[in-house]
This record gives sequence, structure tokens and C-alpha cells, in this order.
Amino acid sequence: MEETVDAPVVIDPPWAARFTWTIENFSKVTAKKLYSDAFFIGGRLLVFPKGNTTDHLSMYLDAADSISLPHGWETYAQFSVSVVNRTHSESTIRKDSQHRFNALESDWGFTSFMPLSDLYDPSKGYLLNDTFIVEADVVVKKILYN
Repeated sequence: MEETVDAPVVIDPPWAARFTWTIENFSKVTAKKLYSDAFFIGGRLLVFPKGNTTDHLSMYLDAADSISLPHGWETYAQFSVSVVNRTHSESTIRKDSQHRFNALESDWGFTSFMPLSDLYDPSKGYLLNDTFIVEADVVVKKILYN
């Protein structure tokens, strides 16, 4: 009897997307963490408005619905996340990373993205009319299903 082994399925995008998330009444958020809607490449943003055990805004890219993805999935992506400064665009804070997302590491990002004191200081321009804007630029390089 001959045994067959399924070869992994590799999908080579690359796909690129920019996602903008506007959160109103940001200073009144009581949830420890917030998830954005999923955007078309299967990602979403995860934000800790009061920090993830730190005095900094924490922000990550997360694989949406990672529990329902096929066994052995992996997605390799390059990405940046930004907190938009609407009064001084040159002060927008952007951080870049890359990661191989999988079932064990379905989110990746920055625990210490920016000091909360800067974010909540009205004179700094990140929180205008209690509205917070985050952008993510994501390039999916490879998707693999084992």
C-alpha cells in the first residue's frame, strides 16, 4: 500500500493594504483591549488604550479568527502601525516590523508603542476631540497551509 503525503499549499500574494481605524471617545474606553474590524487580508488591530502592563500605548497586528484557520497555517507579513497626529503630521508615530504569524503567535507588535502621557496630552495632537486614529500598512508576503 502506497502512502501519500499532502504537500503544503503555498499562496504567494504579495498583497498590500492600508487600514485606518478611528476610535471616538477614546479617553472614556474602559475595556482593557480593543480589536478593530478585520480588514480584507485577514488582519485586525489590537490596542490596549491604557497599556499592556506598561505606561505606554500597546498596539499589535493580530490574525483575525486565527482559531478557525486550517491546521498548520502560517502567514508572513511586513507591516507598520501608526498613531496619526492630526495637528502636526510630521509627529505621526510609525513603527515597522515583520512576523511569521501562526497558531502559537497570532499577534505581533509593540508593547511600548508610545508613552501614555504623550497620547493623552491634548497639546500633542494625537487625541483630537477625544478621537484617536490608527493606521496599519500591511504587506502579506506568503501564506502557507500545511
